[in-house]
Amino acid sequence: MKRSLFLFFLTILAFPLGVFSEEEESLDLIYQKISDLEQEIATLRNLIEENTYLIERYQELQQQRYLDLDKRLHNLLSEEKEDLATEYLNGQQHNSTEEIDLYKGALELFEASRYAEALESFRELIISYPEGAYSADAYFWSGELYLVQQLFEDAREHYLVVVEKFIDHPRVADSFFQTRRTGESLDE
Repeated sequence: MKRSLFLFFLTILAFPLGVFSEEEESLDLIYQKISDLEQEIATLRNLIEENTYLIERYQELQQQRYLDLDKRLHNLLSEEKEDLATEYLNGQQHNSTEEIDLYKGALELFEASRYAEALESFRELIISYPEGAYSADAYFWSGELYLVQQLFEDAREHYLVVVEKFIDHPRVADSFFQTRRTGESLDE
């Protein structure tokens, strides 16, 4: 009887130890899962920080590109105005003053970032003087206006007109280059 009583107590004592052992394993498992989640959260935080940095860097580069483009356009417009004034003063201009005024006005609108009005003036110049001295320039600057507005297909069409129709014009090389650039933008 002593022996059965001893076995009985031993069984009772062993039972709670088994329960505690299972609870301890369960707690260890939960602790391990929490540790894994903490590690995963740390990894995700690092990824977020990296992506934030990359986005900020990309935005800085875009801003620099925009400022560079704006500066180049401003320089081109200034040069274009100087060229127009020189041609006009030298008496080399055989075109009607209306065509010249229309072209100058369109360039001024472009320089003032009034793109819709400038585009309309260039269109009017193209329609009114399809074979005029400034037709190629009007097509080129229309392409630039479309490019600034990220209307790549329209920009490409206007550059192609310069390349194909005005083969000997000084803007052909620039138009050809811009045609390639807009084509790449369309592929993206």
